[in-house]
Amino acid sequence: MLTLVKEFPFPDFEISVYKLLPFYNLASRGKEKHTFRFRMIYIFALSLILSLSFSQVRGNVTSTCDQSNGSMSYLDVAMDMITKFKNNFPVCPTISQDTILKPADCEEVLRSGQTKSGVYTVWLRSRVTEDRQLKVFCDMDTDGGGWTVLQRRDNFNRPNDYFYKDWASYKKGFGDNEKDFWLGNDNIFALTNQRLYSIRFDLKAVDGERRYALYDTFWIDDEDHKYTSHISDYSGNTGDSMMKKHNNQKFSTKDQDNDSHQTESCSQHYKGGWWYGSCHDANLNGLYLNGTHKTFADGINWDTFRGKYESLAMTEMKIRPKNFRKR
Repeated sequence: MLTLVKEFPFPDFEISVYKLLPFYNLASRGKEKHTFRFRMIYIFALSLILSLSFSQVRGNVTSTCDQSNGSMSYLDVAMDMITKFKNNFPVCPTISQDTILKPADCEEVLRSGQTKSGVYTVWLRSRVTEDRQLKVFCDMDTDGGGWTVLQRRDNFNRPNDYFYKDWASYKKGFGDNEKDFWLGNDNIFALTNQRLYSIRFDLKAVDGERRYALYDTFWIDDEDHKYTSHISDYSGNTGDSMMKKHNNQKFSTKDQDNDSHQTESCSQHYKGGWWYGSCHDANLNGLYLNGTHKTFADGINWDTFRGKYESLAMTEMKIRPKNFRKR
């Protein structure tokens, strides 16, 4: 009996259950618990069938039946009952671990089988968004893909001060997901508080040189806390221009000065909406000046890559879960 139970192919019944807490997704744990539960039910039912079958055979086998024939009779009856049990067992739809019906971000879009960069719909699972839909651009090409893009700057023939907007605009988001845009602080808050995320900055200078900065930890607070940034653990080849002046800083715009500078508005002075301290080493939402400029630090600047007198040609900010594994 033990050999039969050990070698019998028990089916897996998987149910996708998301138990959500801020900063962490427990979907995989939920699946493991429910799969284990169905396996135990199946094993119990099979054991009961085997016991009943042995009892049935013992009642029918005569004293003239030798031990070998008796064993074969046990197995014949048991297998017949197992077959009947399998044929009448309720069929549960199997949901593959990689099938994501409502992806929460571009990493889950990638796991669902979508491998082409472009605009997709995600369902935010933050405790404050109630499964709200959001259109996002997914970068499926960079370093294994699965990146949800938060910001893009490039030459799309916009006014050079297109990103010099007010608090309400940065709260909601603006632009075109396939061109230059800001996804919106409410959306960035919702995204970065549903799982643990890393953030990547892809930068390109006017002469075509490309570099990147990766921060292993990133999230922002809600509007009541002025979308305060939390960013740490740098790696990459741009040099770190975020942690010193932009970690643990409130977001500021031209009509809402939340920076730590005592005498001026950093947003008004450097023409962007950003997590200004006093004032900045990075100004990726500054004026699109596309190369060197005479004014100080009001372009798309990254201090450790081309400094504060050269405005970058292209930038992208994108997030991906910290536990992402390349395929």
